[in-house]
Parts: sequence; structure tokens; C-alpha cells
Amino acid sequence: MEKTKHALAALLAAVALMLSLTGCSFNDLMLYLYGGDDFTTSDTPDYASWNGDNGVTVVYDKNKWQQPTMAQDDTLSVTGGNRLGYTVVLLQVTDQYTDFLAQSGQELEETTGTVKYDFSFTVPDAAVQAVRYDCGSYQTIFAQVDYDCGQTIYMTAAAKTSDYQPIIDLMQNVWPTGATPETAAQVS
Repeated sequence: MEKTKHALAALLAAVALMLSLTGCSFNDLMLYLYGGDDFTTSDTPDYASWNGDNGVTVVYDKNKWQQPTMAQDDTLSVTGGNRLGYTVVLLQVTDQYTDFLAQSGQELEETTGTVKYDFSFTVPDAAVQAVRYDCGSYQTIFAQVDYDCGQTIYMTAAAKTSDYQPIIDLMQNVWPTGATPETAAQVS
């Protein structure tokens, strides 16, 4: 029994030494164990621009977000994170909503137990209306962004994290294609 304790202690010490020598953190180890290979690779932003087929352009940090994809014909999807803390943002331009925030919130409230909160952020060259719902360990943000050029982008974000800043940073670099705001992140 005593040998087992010593062997376990030696193993744990070896793992701790290995992690410290490789620069790997405990969080990195957990991400590896739980399938996370999409986590931030560098603190220095690595911006790229992507034009969706639905008329939405996004500048995203490749160190935080995967390359955008067309989730559906009219919906641009941007994902980031891993199983421990992931975020999915859907962006669309459509005229089918009479009241996007009310309709989306009603559908969510009917299917899940949620708590609604006011939510506000700014987007360059646009007016923003937004609301946030807490659904247990998940959060959902709905936003309607009315750009000065006359177009509207509807955003739905689902996150398994309470850090909303990456969502806000992303939204401040989204616009209708052809209406680039002057304050968008610079693409390297």
C-alpha cells in the first residue's frame, strides 16, 4: 500500500514537471482530454476576412474562431472554443421576422426554462437591440443589428461560457457585404 502511494505521488510529480517543462497548463491538459483542439493558440490576434453567401462579411480572429461556414443557405455560422466552453454564432440577413427578438425569445421560453436579462453592446455604424437568456449552464444571446447603410443582420449566439466578450468582439467586426465600417479590425 505504501509503495502504491509513493508510485502515485511520483507519477503526479512527473506529470506536473512535464507540464511545466512543456509550457502546457492544466487547462490545456483538460482540453486535450476532453477533445478540445480548437482553443486559443496565441494571444496575438490573427485576423482573416470571410464573405458569406448570404451577404454577411465577418472579420474573425483565427486564434479564437474557426473559419466561418454556411450552416444553411441563409445562415453564416462561426464557432469557437471546445467542449468545456464553446460558442456558436449564427448570422443571417432576412426580411422574414416581424420582431426577431420577441419571436426568438418566445420560442426559447416555450422549450426551456430560462431567465431573461437585458443585454447591450455597440457595433460600429449600427444600432443594436439585444437580449440574453440563461438556460442552466448555457447562455443565449439574440441581437438585431440595424446598420446605417439600411441593412439588418440578425444574430443568435449560444455559449457554454459566461464570457461574452468574444461574441461582442466578433459582432463589432460583422457587417453587410459591401458596407465595411471604418473601425473594423485590420486584416493582416
